[in-house]
Amino acid sequence: MTNHPHTTAMLLHRIRAGDSAAHSALVARIGPLLERFARGRVPQLLRHQQDTADLVQATWLRVLDRLPMIESHHPGDFFAYLRSVLINALNESLRRLQRAPTQAGLPDHVADTLAAKDVAHDDWLDYEQALQSLDIEHHNLVLMRFEFGMSFVEISGELGGSEDGVRMKLNRAIARMARIAGPEAHA
Repeated sequence: MTNHPHTTAMLLHRIRAGDSAAHSALVARIGPLLERFARGRVPQLLRHQQDTADLVQATWLRVLDRLPMIESHHPGDFFAYLRSVLINALNESLRRLQRAPTQAGLPDHVADTLAAKDVAHDDWLDYEQALQSLDIEHHNLVLMRFEFGMSFVEISGELGGSEDGVRMKLNRAIARMARIAGPEAHA
């Protein structure tokens, strides 16, 4: 397990072996990608209480102590893990706001919108369902490309393949997601 072709798994392996320089290298490598992913994820309702930097910091605080225990069996697993930690931190903030909207100083009409179901929420659920239907390789590829904004060069470095191979795999993943979240999903 020491010769991973993808850089993130190699850094995680070095961290598990006690290499503190690998810890810093991983944070330096992944930090900008995590910030890119978090940007714009904080809903308007929370922006007076939490900004993107707060969300990224909360995510890193939850992840850093666990780094030596995190396994990366497939390229992109660490990105999927970071995504889930960030979304969980955001959901916790939303739950706190829902439990005490008046304590948060929100007007009643804003608190009411927290429970409202809208098209964006439905689209998100369709996307999540389609994403979860993918095999792990395609799932992680979609996350790296669209949620973390990684270039084809960066992804091919993680996967150990060519840029064209990444494009082809991504096209297959998108086609599968489109079939799953097709027009009948909105009927």
